[in-house]
Amino acid sequence: MCATLLPGNAVSVAAADGEDITITMVESLTSAERTAIIREIADKYEEEHPNITIEIISPPLENADNKITQMLMSGSGCDIVEARDLTITQYVNNQWIQPMDSYLDAWEEKDTLTEAAQQAIYNTGDAAYMMPYGFLWRGLYVHTDWLEEAGIETPSTWQEIYDAGVALTDTDANRYGFAFRGATLGYMYADTVIWSWLGTDQLASTDAGYFLKDGNGATIFTLPETKEALEFYKSLFTDCSPADSIAWGFAEMVQGFIGGTAAMLIQDPEVISSCEADLEEGTWDLVPFPTGPSGQAVFPNGFSGWSMTSFTEHPDEVADFILYLSNAENNTYFCKNYATIPIHTTAAEMDSYFEESHFSIYMDMANDGDTYRTCSAPMKYNAFAAYKSEVDTMYQKWLTDEITTDELLTWLDDYWTQAYADEGEKF
Repeated sequence: MCATLLPGNAVSVAAADGEDITITMVESLTSAERTAIIREIADKYEEEHPNITIEIISPPLENADNKITQMLMSGSGCDIVEARDLTITQYVNNQWIQPMDSYLDAWEEKDTLTEAAQQAIYNTGDAAYMMPYGFLWRGLYVHTDWLEEAGIETPSTWQEIYDAGVALTDTDANRYGFAFRGATLGYMYADTVIWSWLGTDQLASTDAGYFLKDGNGATIFTLPETKEALEFYKSLFTDCSPADSIAWGFAEMVQGFIGGTAAMLIQDPEVISSCEADLEEGTWDLVPFPTGPSGQAVFPNGFSGWSMTSFTEHPDEVADFILYLSNAENNTYFCKNYATIPIHTTAAEMDSYFEESHFSIYMDMANDGDTYRTCSAPMKYNAFAAYKSEVDTMYQKWLTDEITTDELLTWLDDYWTQAYADEGEKF
């Protein structure tokens, strides 16, 4: 009987004969609220599989990826890791995670996966190294009461964000127009401004947004529009953001908005639940991502998911739990409570939340592909691993006038020109 069990749809031989098994999973995008949701689903799984214990490790958000890397390098201590669009290539290249194709092929719910989910699953090539749990598109959070008090219309472009931000900034009252992200991953906000200035039509690929179309490795960092976009981006910091936002990461920028320091915030849908919990209804809103001079609003197609380590001793059970987390019922519940875009086409049928309330703006954006585009840095390059460890420091030096705009652009151009020379075309 045990030999006929389909992988991914049933518990394996070890589970069948009653062996006690502990599956350890490590989070990257850690928050107490999200961990509680995962814990709730894991508890349900444990009830259905009495011999299996799910242990969740939740490192502090700012160094979670470093913690995961250390565990993967050691080759022990975890069975499931949270992989991200920023880290999945590194994990695959180092053979720290293993494909789950045989489990996915036998999974009865694979046919309702969205196109975006399929693209994420095979992001690194032909093998399924990750099962995404949702997508994080960005939108503009605004304090509508601030805007109404000042007689300002809700911004829909980057220039309107700047104009409103300057008008709303009152340093004596500790009120600022914009929640700037100057610390970890701050460079990704500069990327979105640059891409919204250029438009995706100039790019070699939306998976390699630093290279020009038909450019034979030429980068976007030599264009005058890129310099203009960067100088605009810096003005958001200098003219309508608090000085200490040079050190703001995710938690600080969100608190800056919710706590009443900043009027506007660009962030993912996961912030919806925090706003609903801490802000009075009618005093805030979530509106579509702003457009640039190109007429496009370009942002990362952020995604994360669960991967099975290459050294797990219980691959069948691990895959079974990953697919349990990922079934339509559990994923819809998770995405509603964590506020991410679901991976199943049936989600809106299962819960009207995804077409109502503040979340509905993401459905509107998805239906206007001419305006709302996604793009990413060249994450498939081996050079990206070192780049993301250096680039935030370079941007901070530029924002604090230690280096000039031209010096930053030269560094960016040199880095990716060399990466192309070393690794060739990976898009």
